[in-house]
Amino acid sequence: MEQSKAEKANFFRIMWVIVISIASTGKYSLLTLYHALFSKKNPESLRPKVDRVIHRWGQSLVKRVKLKWTVKGDFESQVEEGRRVIILANHSSAYDIPLIFAALPGSIRMISKKELFKVPLLSSAMKAAEILSVDRQNRQQAIKDLAVAKEKMESGIRICMFPEGTRSKTGKLIPLKKGAIRLAIDTNALIIPVAIQDIYKVLPNKKWLHMRLNQEVTLNIGKAIDCRNFGVEQRNELRDLVYNSLDTLLREEVS
Repeated sequence: MEQSKAEKANFFRIMWVIVISIASTGKYSLLTLYHALFSKKNPESLRPKVDRVIHRWGQSLVKRVKLKWTVKGDFESQVEEGRRVIILANHSSAYDIPLIFAALPGSIRMISKKELFKVPLLSSAMKAAEILSVDRQNRQQAIKDLAVAKEKMESGIRICMFPEGTRSKTGKLIPLKKGAIRLAIDTNALIIPVAIQDIYKVLPNKKWLHMRLNQEVTLNIGKAIDCRNFGVEQRNELRDLVYNSLDTLLREEVS
């Protein structure tokens, strides 16, 4: 890969990126709601339209910071037809989510924080886009959320989650939480590990003034893990397997 010079953005560029990104998110939220409104007579047509909207939203955000990415490994060939799929990725930048939407194939949706469903406009767009939430604090609600997640996955949705639970400040993998692992077991999903190298350099956790432009990153696609081989009592074993896979992928040398 030909190396390009990454550079630190100045204050005015950072403010411009933030404003444009917020405006872009509003634009694509409205576009999602527009498609939802005019797809009521033909609901099957909505998901492909939303897929394109989400892909374009991701591209628009990574374009603002001139992010350059490479995908290593084969994603699609590992996905068996009819299988539920959960993408588990490392989390170290605000740009993890838009990059995954921009770079990976299929109908990808996130498990989002329930607080975001209280934000006007955004919440309506997220619901229309089939963005999911699982409330682990409320058992009855969690059972309902899990049933919805299974249904969406069976219909072709590929769920993406960040099992660390929070963004790493250094780019190094931190211990994984149990939520994503338990969901994978409960849904008998196929886990696809995805490690994003150097994404933390674009916008480190809680360091908005350290934004970098022209950064090169690599999405390393790992070997699929079949959760049909794991029960709840083996959740720690599966967690360690996922951790080791992501950690190894993060350490791969960039060629």
